[in-house]
Amino acid sequence: MTEHIQPRGKLAAATLAALFLVAGCGDGSNAGTADVLAKQNQGSATTAAVSGKITYDFVPAVASKDLQGRWQAKLDYAKTVKKPARNIVVELIDDKTGKTLLSAETDAQGSYAFQAPLNTAVRVRAKAQMLRTGAASAGPSWNFAIRDHSSAGYGVSTNGAALFAMESAAFNSGKQASVHDLNAASGWDSTKSAYASSRTAGPFAILDTVYNASHKVLEADKNLAFPPLNVFWSPGDTDGTYFGSENGKSYSKGLHILGQADVDTDEYDAGVIAHEWGHYFQASFSRDDSTGGQHGQGDLLDMRLAFSEGWGNSFSSMARNDPMYVDTNGKGQGKRAVVFKVDDIPADDPKAWFSETAVQSVLYRLHQSPDIGFGPIYQAMAAQKTSPAFTSLFSFAASLRGKINAAGQATLDSLLAEVNTVNKDNLDMFGARQTDLPPSVIAANKDFVLPVYSLLDVGLQTAAQTTGKESTACNTTAYDAGNNYNKLGIYRYLRFNVAEKGKYRLRIVPDQGLAPYFQLYSKGTELAGDTVKHQLSEDQDHPGTYYANYDLPAQNDYTASLTTVGDAPGCFKLLLTQVK
Repeated sequence: MTEHIQPRGKLAAATLAALFLVAGCGDGSNAGTADVLAKQNQGSATTAAVSGKITYDFVPAVASKDLQGRWQAKLDYAKTVKKPARNIVVELIDDKTGKTLLSAETDAQGSYAFQAPLNTAVRVRAKAQMLRTGAASAGPSWNFAIRDHSSAGYGVSTNGAALFAMESAAFNSGKQASVHDLNAASGWDSTKSAYASSRTAGPFAILDTVYNASHKVLEADKNLAFPPLNVFWSPGDTDGTYFGSENGKSYSKGLHILGQADVDTDEYDAGVIAHEWGHYFQASFSRDDSTGGQHGQGDLLDMRLAFSEGWGNSFSSMARNDPMYVDTNGKGQGKRAVVFKVDDIPADDPKAWFSETAVQSVLYRLHQSPDIGFGPIYQAMAAQKTSPAFTSLFSFAASLRGKINAAGQATLDSLLAEVNTVNKDNLDMFGARQTDLPPSVIAANKDFVLPVYSLLDVGLQTAAQTTGKESTACNTTAYDAGNNYNKLGIYRYLRFNVAEKGKYRLRIVPDQGLAPYFQLYSKGTELAGDTVKHQLSEDQDHPGTYYANYDLPAQNDYTASLTTVGDAPGCFKLLLTQVK
C-alpha cells in the first residue's frame, strides 16, 4: 500500500538503535545493497519482512523566454513527479512503546527493508536525514539533516532544532512479508492553485539536492568524511537562503532555506540549494576568502567574492548536470527571481577575474571538458585550503594547470584568455604577470586594479635609523555605487616575504583624514599584531601615521588586504621593516 502521510515537524531527533550500512562507495546502487534487501525480504521463522519505497513529490523549477527574449520562471506543479528519497534514515518503531526497533538506509531507488518481530504493532518512520558513520565500515561518512527552523530548539544547541520526519499509520507486522510504501506529498492543490495541506515533501526535496551535491564530490574522493551539516527550513521561513550562521549564533550554522509560500520558497529550487551547498564544501574542504555582501550580474567585484559566487553557481550546475540556474518566487511560486545559463557570459558583463559570471562560465566549461572534468577541479579546490594567495580565479587556475594534461591546459588557457586573464606559462597564483587591463576597466582606473598584488620590500629599523623602500597603494569606490564595500578596487592586495624570524613593523600613512583597515594573512589564517585584529595604533606624536607590530616566522608569501575605514577612498604610503 502507499500511504500519504504528514511530517511530524516537531519530532525530536531520536537515537539510532542500529545503523544499516551499505558496502562500497555509498551511492546505494551496488549489488551489495540489492543482495541485502533480497535477504531481508525473505523473512525467517522468527521475523517477518517489512519493506517498501520512500518517495517524495518533486516539483520542477522551469524557465522559458517570453516574446521579448526575457527569462521567465515558475514551479511547474503540473509536472510533479515522484522521486526516490535516497540514502535517508528509515526506522521501524514499536507502536506501543515508541521505541526504535530497527534502523536502515534507503538505496538509490528509495527502497528499505527490515526483519520485523512477528505479530507486532509497528510504524515506519522516514527521517529527512542522511546518516552514515565512518567507523563501522570503509567508505564515506555523512550526517545531513533537515531541521525545523521554527522549532523551539533552534539555536539552543547544535542539533536542538527538531528533525523533520514522516510516519506511516500503525500496522501489524504479521507473519508474512508486507510492503509499506511512503510518499511525501507536496501539499499543493491544483484546483485552488495554493498549498492546501502540509508541505511534507519540502524537507525531502531539499535533502535529495544535498544527495546530488555530496555524491558529485564523491566522484572525486569516494571515501570522503563530510562534516555534519544541518539544513534549516520551515513553511513560512523568511530567514533567507544562505550558508552560515544567523546573527553569528554558532548553533544556527548550516544551510538556511526560504519557505514562505507566495513570496519566496526554495525547497524545489535545486540550483539555489546546490549553490549554497557549494559554499559548505568550500568551508569544509577548501577555503573561501569572500568578502560577502550584495552582488549581481554585471558587477565588478572584489576578486575573492567573484570567485566564491562563481564557484557556487558553477558547482550547482556540475552537481545537477544542468547549466540552467532557476530561482522562483512570487504568487504561486510563478515568477522569476533569478534565471541564467551558467556557461553563458552576457554581452554586457565584464569578462575578467573580478566577474562572477565570467568565473562561473570558465569553471563550468572546464568541468564539461573531456580533458578535465570534476576530479582535477576538486583537487584544485582542495589545494586552496592552504594556498598563500587569496582564493581567486588566479589561485584556482594556477593549481588546476599543474593537475591536467596538455589538452586540458590548452582548454584552460583558451578560457582564461576569453576572460582577459593571464594564462599559459605566465599564470601564477598571484596573477603577478597580469599586465593587461580588461576592457571593462577604464585606463584611468588601472592603478586601482593592477598590479593584482603590490609587493612590499622589507627594510630595517634600528635604534639609529630606519631604512627601506616605501610603497603606495590606492583604492577606489568607482565600482561600488551601493556602498557595499565588496566591489573591485575597494580592497588592495599586498604580499611580502620574510627571510628571517623576528619582529616586524608596518607603518601606514594614509591621505589626510583617512584611517586604514589592514588584515594580514598566512595561508588563509589571519594574524594579529600587538593590537586588536584589523586595528592599527595611531602614533600620538605623529597624527595620521599608523603602526602595527608582528612577530613573524621566516616565510614567503604573506598576504594582506588594505582598505579605508568609512566611505572615502584614498592612497596609503606603506613601509615594512624588520626591527632589530
